[in-house]
Amino acid sequence: KGGVDIVMDDETNEVTVGGNPAVGPDRNLCDDEPLRIIDRFLENGKGKVVDKLGEDEIYVLGDCKAVSVDSRVFGVLSKDDVIGRPLARTWPLGRMTTKKL
Repeated sequence: KGGVDIVMDDETNEVTVGGNPAVGPDRNLCDDEPLRIIDRFLENGKGKVVDKLGEDEIYVLGDCKAVSVDSRVFGVLSKDDVIGRPLARTWPLGRMTTKKL
């Protein structure tokens, strides 16, 4: 159900939900991006702090916090906007998998 107090730490870019680390797969699966372009997006990210998710909203996080443009940047999504689910990871080739993502 809806998350409460979703907060992104400005120093680590880690996300907590209700004071606990966000649950999910390891989000440190890639090397840091040397230009730190993501930092520019995160400075004014719409999803840095979300008091409470509505029943029809979701907050998505990419598998590489160093470069993923996700809800930290664009905010919450409506469940109605989600039309599928990942079936496989194909890039980078060294991390290709078809197990549950």
